[in-house]
Amino acid sequence: MRFIFEKLGFRAKRPKPELPAFPSTWQEFLNGRYQHYRRLPSELRSTFNAAVQHFLHSKRITGIEVEVNDELKLLVAASAVTLSFQWEGYDWRQLAEVLLYPDHFDRDFNFGGTERAGTVDHWGTVILSVPALRQSFGNSDIAYHVGLHEFAHLLDLEASRTDGIPPGLNSAQTREWVQMQQAVMEDIRLGRSVLSPYGMSHEVEFFAVAVETFFQTPIAMRTRHDDLYSFLARYFDQDPAAWEDRRAIE
Repeated sequence: MRFIFEKLGFRAKRPKPELPAFPSTWQEFLNGRYQHYRRLPSELRSTFNAAVQHFLHSKRITGIEVEVNDELKLLVAASAVTLSFQWEGYDWRQLAEVLLYPDHFDRDFNFGGTERAGTVDHWGTVILSVPALRQSFGNSDIAYHVGLHEFAHLLDLEASRTDGIPPGLNSAQTREWVQMQQAVMEDIRLGRSVLSPYGMSHEVEFFAVAVETFFQTPIAMRTRHDDLYSFLARYFDQDPAAWEDRRAIE
């Protein structure tokens, strides 16, 4: 599947700043905390690492009553570049800032609520609950991942709107996506899907939930929704289920 790069905001190649070598402590941290990082083929690991470094070099991550250390920065960056590291030139231009909150929050952004673990506003600000972000990297057996979920929403904002259709698709690919989306949302409603029921609440949430499931529990998605898995594998130019298969036999 060839996507329309201009719609995804790809830039002409230009020199990137020279950055130090990826610290071994960062690699050890990601390898210990992130299932998707562990399953990456060795030839892609350096590409992922470079994308993490460039994200951290160019994006602002601010703590609100939170001390932002290297570990939290790595969790944020890994969430974003998991989606984009295979898209050469993609720079998350729509991201204004990442705010890290000390707890879940309510719709008025008061800490301590249970309503939200993350959100993205229309100006490109991503807000993440630190406990939810850490939990997302700590449990690889479930599809939940607030970082992947919210950066999927931010990706959806690429075209200055959110409609639940992955940006960069041509008209035929859009029709294919919408047909799959409707079929899988019905499967969710009938209780025969591996996607969270939250995915049937709205087309926008379906996309974010599908992204979480694709990266967190790829074999389960491939088994139950092979067409959706194959579409996302082509879209992100990644095959995490096959990589997991390979790790299982090594």
